[in-house]
Amino acid sequence: MKNKTLKNITSQRLFLPIFCLALVLLVNIITTPNFFSIEIRDGVLYGYMIDIINRASELVILAVGMTLVVSSSAGTDISVGAIMAVSAAVCCNILTGGERAATAYANPLILGFIAALVVGAAIGCFNGFLVSKLNIQPMVATLIMFTAGRGIAQLITDGQITYVRVDSYRVLGASFPGFPVPTPFIVAVLVVALTSLLLKKTALGMYIQSVGINKRASQLVGIKSVLIIFLTYAYCGLCSGLAGLIASSRIYSADANNIGLNMELDAICHWRKLLRRRKIFTGRFRDRCIYHPGTYNYPVCNACFF
Repeated sequence: MKNKTLKNITSQRLFLPIFCLALVLLVNIITTPNFFSIEIRDGVLYGYMIDIINRASELVILAVGMTLVVSSSAGTDISVGAIMAVSAAVCCNILTGGERAATAYANPLILGFIAALVVGAAIGCFNGFLVSKLNIQPMVATLIMFTAGRGIAQLITDGQITYVRVDSYRVLGASFPGFPVPTPFIVAVLVVALTSLLLKKTALGMYIQSVGINKRASQLVGIKSVLIIFLTYAYCGLCSGLAGLIASSRIYSADANNIGLNMELDAICHWRKLLRRRKIFTGRFRDRCIYHPGTYNYPVCNACFF
């Protein structure tokens, strides 16, 4: 009876990531006794755990888009990091009016944010067109922007770091005045919640999984497979643009070389945790597991070095 109970526990999908997370946390507690200590400094929550949750927010946002891309097209979008850099460059360039540094906005803040999101979605649409319409293998198609994206960002910023030294620009990457919870965490929760509602309350979630499982069969029953794949890549680009805005806001600048660098690798590692284990490219996903325990294994492991 005990062996059966133990087998049932260890066979659960969440067992291994939770076990690994607990193991890493145990190491952190031993090496850093105040690891779980949380306090308020200058009106903001402060502590190791807060920093981990805060820093994982961009990864969560990227993983939302990556999950839908993998589920619909059986491939990965390796350009998400480059899209982050391009979106950040576009936003900062608009806000500074083309200057390399500014202490006041040359254009409205909302205009810079909208432009960055539109550019991110547009690049996602480009990737989606290559994959859905031209039937190019996803990794090969997105390799174009993976290679060229940072070069485009460098052209936008003239090869220099563009600074936006305005306090209100840092709110997205820090916290709202008088509110202790980090803004990136709030944004990530909203993205997960809105995506979950979109997939559960509309037929889109079922269509994405259907196309991912069998594209041809989906077409035969009237589902526009090309459009579904195209939309998932556009949404992934939108998520990447939003993550780029958060990364830029953290450092109040656009650094084309470093923003989003290697983030695509973390997102690719994370999407595998969101898909059912039976088949990697099955089309089935679990949107309720975006905040999967495995998401935090990487940042918690990093905490061991500090």
